[in-house]
Amino acid sequence: MNVYFKNNVSSLLLGALFLVAPFYTQSNLGGAGFDLPYNIAVWAVASWVIALAIYCVMSKQVFTLPTLWPYMIAFPSVIVLNGILISKAALPDQWLFKQLYLIGGVFFLFGLFQFELDKKVINRILYLVAMASGLHALIGMVQISLADVMPRWIPMSGRTPVGMFQQVNVHASFLATGILISLYLITESGFGRQSKLYKSTLIVVFSLAFYIVIASGSRVGLLALILAVPLLIFARWNALKKQKSVYLTLLLATLVALVAGQTGLERTLDKSAQLTGKSYSTARVAMYSIGLEIVAKNPILGHGIGRFLASWNPQASDFYNRHPETELPKYVTHPHNEVLLWLIEGGLLAVMGLLVFTIGIFIALYRNGMEEGAAITALLVPISLHTQVELPFYISSLHWFLWLFMLFIALKVNTQIVTVNLSGPASRLIHGVNIVFIIIVTLFLFNTARAQTDIYDFVSGQKVEGPYLAIALKNLYSKRTAQQMAMRSNLYAHIEADNKQGVDNFVMWAEDYVNKSPELKMYEDLISASLYLDPKGKGCDRIKEALIMYAHNKPLQKAKAEKCD
Repeated sequence: MNVYFKNNVSSLLLGALFLVAPFYTQSNLGGAGFDLPYNIAVWAVASWVIALAIYCVMSKQVFTLPTLWPYMIAFPSVIVLNGILISKAALPDQWLFKQLYLIGGVFFLFGLFQFELDKKVINRILYLVAMASGLHALIGMVQISLADVMPRWIPMSGRTPVGMFQQVNVHASFLATGILISLYLITESGFGRQSKLYKSTLIVVFSLAFYIVIASGSRVGLLALILAVPLLIFARWNALKKQKSVYLTLLLATLVALVAGQTGLERTLDKSAQLTGKSYSTARVAMYSIGLEIVAKNPILGHGIGRFLASWNPQASDFYNRHPETELPKYVTHPHNEVLLWLIEGGLLAVMGLLVFTIGIFIALYRNGMEEGAAITALLVPISLHTQVELPFYISSLHWFLWLFMLFIALKVNTQIVTVNLSGPASRLIHGVNIVFIIIVTLFLFNTARAQTDIYDFVSGQKVEGPYLAIALKNLYSKRTAQQMAMRSNLYAHIEADNKQGVDNFVMWAEDYVNKSPELKMYEDLISASLYLDPKGKGCDRIKEALIMYAHNKPLQKAKAEKCD
């Protein structure tokens, strides 16, 4: 496969990954992972990128990798080995997809090195990312100003600019990355020779995205810009000062965005001011405190990959009983910090792997030199910062692959080539496995999209005739959610039909489930079942049981006070 063909095919796929796939949508209930339709499309294209990379390796019989590859595999290796050899998975499907998420990321990152992407091609792909940022910013603008006449295919959350991501901070961190990419390309040495369309596009993207980040009221988006824009300007000042007209235009656009988005800016400052209140006055501070207490109980190996909820709930209740003034979210699925999550689930062993990985990134940035290294660092800031206050990778796979692509740019400074000496039959076998792999992955993702539609139709009542959840119950990813919905529906059908045996069967299933994953909704269903089976008890047994895990839950507290005290 010649370089020209390889670069064009890989550029086409990466362009589709960043510019096309994220705009795929269908009716959904929201959430994370494949619950959001654009993630299905993003992973579909990323899988084709990986398959193409494998094809390139087998065709040329050489494997290109960064010299810092041991650092890059440290963290994924620790997590995979922890998950296989040490941790006991509470929910096998959740454990599996978490492992595959990391492994897929490693294959994608190393796959990028097989395409021999030069600076020109990389900048072309970054330009497509900038264009995508502009389109996402346009959607955010429409969500703010034309909420009443929005087409049904665009997600809505009041008048909040959530973009296609359906979450304001995830949208803001992507736009902040787009702003920095635009500035990065504007300060490239060949920018002055680019077409007027190219220049105008980057300036418009910068302006629109900057306005939406300010108007969104996102603290993480604003903080990312405060940290990264000066860093990038410092790194590329010699190039930027040669483009005085562009520099003044960007400065004017920034001032206009600050004025036009003043309401969002004030909201951001108000939310930031809340963090300076008394101890435990904010949920975020309390959550970090609870997380550290959990880590202290099993600091070396952690509590198990995918076992966050089982370890979180008892400790959160204990913390609330000691600090009743604490305001905690009704339901917590993660600790709003990537490092803390891995500390809880994988312990210090996982974080040591993460530390080695991080050291490798800093070495790569240093090897790029002061100017380029600082510029790439600025590109990495928004998403990296976001991982320390939320878990953007779980909501948006686009963030994951974009972050890995920018990491690839940093690592590309030093590479090595390994010759792959395989016999003809072995090469043909791998080619065949690669084809089977991409077919299976594509079909699975297509089926997952159908399963999400199946779930949405069931919940929304759009499917008036059976069979219900037939597709979702057979899909590996959505099976657990579909099973919950089916069992919940059966519970209330049995209660209505006065079928005690059916309710008993649900209780047996639900008790086993909450032992593995103590989800709030499941306790609510168990309370309903208890109220039916023992009306005189008023569901108090289950209410008290639920309060052991959710002591801070106001509705449960109220139910206990009214029925049990």
